[in-house]
Amino acid sequence: MPARIFLFAYFQLLSGFVFAQSSPDTADELRFDRVLVYEQSDYNGSIVRYQVLMNSATGVFGFDKKLARLILPGQGDGFTFATGHPDGSYRIYIADYDGRRRLTYRTAARYASPAHALACRQYFAKRYQPTGRQDSRFGLAGTEYKASLGRRDTEYLLVGTAPFNTYPLYLFNELPLEAKLPDAHPLQFADRLTNRQLLLEARKVYYSETVNGKPAVSTLRLVYYGPIQYVFDASAYRPEKVF
Repeated sequence: MPARIFLFAYFQLLSGFVFAQSSPDTADELRFDRVLVYEQSDYNGSIVRYQVLMNSATGVFGFDKKLARLILPGQGDGFTFATGHPDGSYRIYIADYDGRRRLTYRTAARYASPAHALACRQYFAKRYQPTGRQDSRFGLAGTEYKASLGRRDTEYLLVGTAPFNTYPLYLFNELPLEAKLPDAHPLQFADRLTNRQLLLEARKVYYSETVNGKPAVSTLRLVYYGPIQYVFDASAYRPEKVF
C-alpha cells in the first residue's frame, strides 16, 4: 500500500470518523481537504497527537473537538467545532440547551499589519541564530534555528515556508475561550513567525533539569501534512454574538 494512502487510512481509523464523500459545495457545508497532524511530547515522555483541518482553496482552518484533542474544562459537550479564517476571525459552533449557535470572534488587527510582520522578522533575527541544518517535511523545506533559554538550555525551531496563512493555527489558543489545543508545548508563534512561516518542529532542551539522568526535552513536531476529506454540517447553527 502506498505510504500516502496508508497514512490517510491510518488517521481516518485513529479518529474514529467516516469522512464524507465528495458532494457539491454549499454555504452550509464546511469542507476541508488537508490535515496537519502535530505530535507533542513533554519532559516525562507523555505524547499527544492532534489534527487540525484546512481548506487549501480558502485558507480556512477547522478545529474538530475530537480530532484536535481540544481541552474543554468548562464547556463539556457544548463546543462542537471551530473555524479560523485568514482575516483573523473565528467562528465557534456550540450545541447546548440553548440550541445550536455560532459565535464569531475577531483577533487583534495588528496581526494582519505589515508592521507586525516586520516586528516578527526583527525579533526573530535578534533572538534566533541559524544552525546550518536543513530538513524537509512533507514537501515543505525547513531551516533550523536556535536560541538560548538561559544557562545551557536551548530552544530549536525548524521553520518552513507555507503556501497558506498560518496565523489561524497559531492564534487559536489566544482566543478568550476555555477550548484550547494541547499546550504542554503550545503552538503559539504569531509573535515570532510571520503568517507564511510554518512551524515544522520545536524542541526545548533543558540541561539544567534532568530526567533519568538525561537533559529534559519537550518537542512539538509536524508528523503529517496531506490530503483528507472532511465535511462539517453547519446548516443548523444560527449566528449569534460577535466578540
